[in-house]
Amino acid sequence: MFLNLRQSISVWIIKKIQKYGPHSMEILENVYEISEDVFNPKFYYTSVFMAKHIKVRPGDIVLDIGTGSGIQAITAGQTALKVIAVDINPEAVRFALRNVIANGLEKKISIVHSDLFSSLHSEDKFDVILFTPPYLKGTPKSDLDHALFDPEKKLARRFFSEAGKHLRPDGYIQMVYSSFAEPEKVLAISRQSGWRHSLIAEEQTISEKFLIYKFTFGLKC
Repeated sequence: MFLNLRQSISVWIIKKIQKYGPHSMEILENVYEISEDVFNPKFYYTSVFMAKHIKVRPGDIVLDIGTGSGIQAITAGQTALKVIAVDINPEAVRFALRNVIANGLEKKISIVHSDLFSSLHSEDKFDVILFTPPYLKGTPKSDLDHALFDPEKKLARRFFSEAGKHLRPDGYIQMVYSSFAEPEKVLAISRQSGWRHSLIAEEQTISEKFLIYKFTFGLKC
C-alpha cells in the first residue's frame, strides 16, 4: 500500500515536471532539448547518475536502449567509436537526433526507432549495451509512459532474453535501477536468462537508492 502510494505521488510529480519544467538545459557540459513527452534528464537522478558512470573505450561500438533525450548516447559517443541509440517513443527519437546534432556527434551516433532490439539486424553486435529501463508498476498509455512503466517486469524479461544475441564475446551490459522497484526481482530474471552481475555504483537519495549493475553473459563479471 505504501509503495503504491509513493509511486503514485512520484508519477504525479514527474508528469508535472514534464509539463511545466524547462525544455532546454545543459548537463555535463552538453546541451539538451526535450518536449513534454520526452523524459527530462535534468530532474531525474537516474539520467545523470548513469551518464557519470559510463565507461567505454575509444574502439567500442555501443548500443543505448531507451535513449530518451540521448544523454547516455551522447556521453558514450564522446569516447566510443560508434553508438546506436534506440527508443520506442518516436518523439524521443526526434529530440535525441536534435541533441546529437547540437552536440556535434552526428557522425558517430545513429538514432533508431525501435522496441528494444526489434529494428536491429541479427549481425549487429556491441561491446557495451547501455540500458536505462522503466521500472514503475503500471501500463504505458502514452509515449512518455514507456519511460516509466514496466508491468510485471515484462520488458526486463524480454531484454535479458534477447540481449545476448547482440553482445560481443567480451562485451557487457550496464544498467541503472532503483531500490524503489524491487531490484532483486530483475536480478533474478537476469540469472534465469544466463547473466551474471556485479554492482558497480550506488547512490542513496532521500527517497531511494540508485544502483548501476554490470552484466556479462555466462561469465564472471
